[in-house]
Amino acid sequence: MKTKYYFPQKKVVTLLFIIVIIVFTLYIFPNEMGSENISMVQMFEPDEAVLIPYIYRMIEPAPNFYQFIHQFIFYDYYFYGFPFFAFSALILLPIQLLGQLNNIPLVMVLLRQFISVLPMVAAILILVYMQDGFRTYRSPVLLVFLLSVPAVIQNNFWWHPDGLTLLFVALTIFFLKKDNLQLGKYFLIASIMTGLAASIKLVGFYFFLAIGLTLLLSLVYKRSSIIKILAMGLVYILIMGFTYLVANPFLLSHWARDTFWGIFQKQTTLLSEGYGIEYAKGIMASTQILEQYFGEVIFLLIIFGTSIWGAINGPQRLLHFLLIAWFIPITVTVFFFTHFKFQYWLPVAIPLFSSLILLLPEKMEVPRQFSKANIFRTLLLFLILIQFVFFIRNDIKAYSNRITRGENNPRIEFFDVALKSLGKYAHLPLNVYYDYRLYVPPQEGWTTSTTFDLLSYDFIENGDFDVLFLLEQRIKDYLNPNAIGIEPAEFSKSKKFYQDAEIGEISGYRLLFHNSIGLLFIRDNLFINSEE
Repeated sequence: MKTKYYFPQKKVVTLLFIIVIIVFTLYIFPNEMGSENISMVQMFEPDEAVLIPYIYRMIEPAPNFYQFIHQFIFYDYYFYGFPFFAFSALILLPIQLLGQLNNIPLVMVLLRQFISVLPMVAAILILVYMQDGFRTYRSPVLLVFLLSVPAVIQNNFWWHPDGLTLLFVALTIFFLKKDNLQLGKYFLIASIMTGLAASIKLVGFYFFLAIGLTLLLSLVYKRSSIIKILAMGLVYILIMGFTYLVANPFLLSHWARDTFWGIFQKQTTLLSEGYGIEYAKGIMASTQILEQYFGEVIFLLIIFGTSIWGAINGPQRLLHFLLIAWFIPITVTVFFFTHFKFQYWLPVAIPLFSSLILLLPEKMEVPRQFSKANIFRTLLLFLILIQFVFFIRNDIKAYSNRITRGENNPRIEFFDVALKSLGKYAHLPLNVYYDYRLYVPPQEGWTTSTTFDLLSYDFIENGDFDVLFLLEQRIKDYLNPNAIGIEPAEFSKSKKFYQDAEIGEISGYRLLFHNSIGLLFIRDNLFINSEE
């Protein structure tokens, strides 16, 4: 005998809608905080601050419609594809028309909510629908669990392309599943979604294994002939490629293609080698970040094992075959060929995590007797519950930190004290360098510059800087004995500069202030002349 508890589908859909509204609303508060000005945005999330000027330029007033379209399409920052920039610019267009682009908190909360949070939630809903069809209590349970993954939380705290990428990934898998190996119209729609996923961050190209598996299974299950498989495989590639080009219209210009190709090569090098110094690769080097954002190793093994079981014995074998085929190529790449960042693994981890629904019975039941299978399932669910508790604990901490990140921040306090240390020099027209993770808001008469590259005396001399704001942690990172420069000769020059900075003796500069956060230097001749 079993006691069964039913959960009407209408109530499931209503509950899902309520959860989505609550989650979207909850993110508004942390996504508005710590964004008082663009300097504060840069201090907390340098990637966001880099992109803002390009978005502003896309939608700035133009003398005619042709010029507006031209500046909208040729945005000049091709690290991410046009769809990400276009959607972001369109979100800000009403704000621009209302003259509110200087309202940085409003700008950032709109971008984070509608370019990160909304697509992420939509993608997770699609994954939940594929697994359960919004039919049972498992749908809201899976939705809450996936939304609680720290990588999802963290991604929803910034404006970045990964939410959009995951949305098109989920749509690709959805249409491949819906096609059910028929290689028909849904297969072709999936090729469009793949092209869109590729157009944003190139990850769509990693669908090659899933597409190949789809074609192979269509042949094995005699859904298609060998001629149709070859023809549809070619059509898939052509449509995907055409979609990629249409989604990135700047590629129609030869000079934009040259710029894009140069950026692509640079980005490939940065991902594979690191930024200035070599970044560690491999599973061992990734473990700490992996556990921080995705869970303990035992939990990840349970997920992978559950997905494999779903592909072999589950009720939706094709779906789980697709999830695994999508999971493998990017996982191999991010663990062994690039340094690991949580957003690199996000578009394959979250789809695979949806496989956990297989451990939940379709109907809530309280069995009178426990079989070995039920005991094993209960044990796995208990371990997942523990992981969920850890997730929630970390999520609350992350949310709280995000809400209060602008309060009593030591880097903001560093600037206040450093400004006082400059004294009368602060009122002079200064050419200022600052490390991008420091808070240096605009000051009247100041010209400010920063860089993501390592510093050297050549850079400082060419920049002709009057004042230097240097981050203490950056100095320690580059002077770490284990740090290996990608270009040894250039790294040797940088180490010389950072060694001098560490002891407060940069040639041509005088140390004015130093604490655990940063160092403030002023040019010697400026200091001496002012003293005279």
